[in-house]
Amino acid sequence: MVPKRQVVGAWLLLTGFSSLWLGVAWDGQWHVDVGPDTFFTAPHLMFYFGSALIGLTSLAVVLPSRGAAAGPGVRVLGFRAPAPFLVAGLGAAGHLLYGAIDLWWHTIYGFDILESTPSHLSLQLAMQVQAIAVIMAFAALRHTTSGRWGLAAAGAFSVAASSIMLDGDVFGVSLTVLGGGAVTAWTLCAIAGVTRSAWWVAALGLLFVAVHAATFFFPPLATGLYSEGIGQPLRDNALGVPLIALAMPLVFPLIAVVGAVAVAFARRRDVSPPLVMAALGAVIGLLVVLSQYLFDEVGTSPLLAALVITAFGAIAGRFGWQSAALMRRLTPREA
Repeated sequence: MVPKRQVVGAWLLLTGFSSLWLGVAWDGQWHVDVGPDTFFTAPHLMFYFGSALIGLTSLAVVLPSRGAAAGPGVRVLGFRAPAPFLVAGLGAAGHLLYGAIDLWWHTIYGFDILESTPSHLSLQLAMQVQAIAVIMAFAALRHTTSGRWGLAAAGAFSVAASSIMLDGDVFGVSLTVLGGGAVTAWTLCAIAGVTRSAWWVAALGLLFVAVHAATFFFPPLATGLYSEGIGQPLRDNALGVPLIALAMPLVFPLIAVVGAVAVAFARRRDVSPPLVMAALGAVIGLLVVLSQYLFDEVGTSPLLAALVITAFGAIAGRFGWQSAALMRRLTPREA
């Protein structure tokens, strides 16, 4: 059985990532509706609290593991660190380190004019590492209903975070859509592989709706209350539109339904899972491109973007299934 500290730790990781994600969304809303900020603001404190909770939780799980033999783990300096918490700790450490670099960046260069600074890109990548770690932590708890709900919630946050992971274009292909499509395909196929259930793939889409609703309503509300509380007026042209929520793949609930149908079909017809996951990943990539094309965000070469992102989706879907095979081994023993 999974040690109790890892069960509690998984839920603390999810709590920390919830704070991290909503803090990032709030920070983005602040920049849109109010303007430049300093380093020590409430949105910054909220998402750094989330990373700190993830890091401290990882330490609390790893430190008592010296010489422990129960369950799979990675040996580091005499400790048998459970893999999810090792990855989470490294992601959190990177996030806090890049936060310190971001503070240095603000000190030297002042307010940010663009989002794509080295520190911001590093923070976004570290956030995605933490999202994957939360998925890993709940993959070890897949034999319980609560663990599967936690896995679906972790997947929903991973898809949400992928929407702001990268920025810019390469050869006319939007990196934002490319990264988001690949992570979306990997996440859905990984959860399909861990649970082997169409229902839990559909539940992933359901919980994404909940994450999207929180991202839609919380940042504008918190921005208005916080700006009023500190006497910082909103811009005259502030619309209060939750741009981070709108950047999320709004078509994902449909993608989850398509994924659930594909999993059910594969199980009933006994089709090769790697082939199904590769095909599903390609479909996911194509759906992401088509949905983002409506917002003119696929880049300057739509046809090339469709081909590249569909191909990356197929690779990510296949890799998601392979990752699931590894994550299923995170449980000490099969139930």
